[in-house]
Amino acid sequence: MAVRAIAIEDDEAVARLIAQVLSSHGFEVCGTAHTGEDGVALARKEKPDVALVDLGLPRMSGEEVIQAIHKELPKTKCLALTAVDIPARVLAALRSGAAGYILKPFHAAELARAVEDVLSGEAAPISPRAAKVLLAELRGDPPEQRTGPALSKRELEVLELLVHGHTYADVAQALGIAEGTVQTYVKRIYEKLDVSTKAEAALLAVARGLVKP
Repeated sequence: MAVRAIAIEDDEAVARLIAQVLSSHGFEVCGTAHTGEDGVALARKEKPDVALVDLGLPRMSGEEVIQAIHKELPKTKCLALTAVDIPARVLAALRSGAAGYILKPFHAAELARAVEDVLSGEAAPISPRAAKVLLAELRGDPPEQRTGPALSKRELEVLELLVHGHTYADVAQALGIAEGTVQTYVKRIYEKLDVSTKAEAALLAVARGLVKP
């Protein structure tokens, strides 16, 4: 019997993409919803094996949707979808009952594998560095101490804007510098934090208290 799934995503194009990916990998898509309220109603009706829930839903948040589904349908596994990999948001989703999470944008194979992992009892894909930080927060450990070279004032300004979702072009305009200069700062930030992606830089920046989420 095929695994039954639903997608709760306010961006209709992304919702269609999720449905296409799941169908192409042999999952039965029972429907999609674009609001949290409709998503919970769809879950109640279909009682799927897995629900993919975007955390950035309007009005009723993704965390609230996951909590409602987890409470009413404990056999339905929830996989959180998030565009920003920061501890506070991810922890809220996990505490609401999510079995795992995946960062957007995602590759088709990555999404399908994440669903399979969640259904098998494994966590959804998460980088080792992210896992370390999240586990520390769950244990209640003190914030990770700053290690390595300290970031300069300008690097912190660039990092804060990136953490809040601004593009390189936005950062360049806000700080009155060239976009190429922004890229140079980002390279230095990655080197000092020992990361290789924007998501990991954001995760560590928030975890270390360098910037506020």
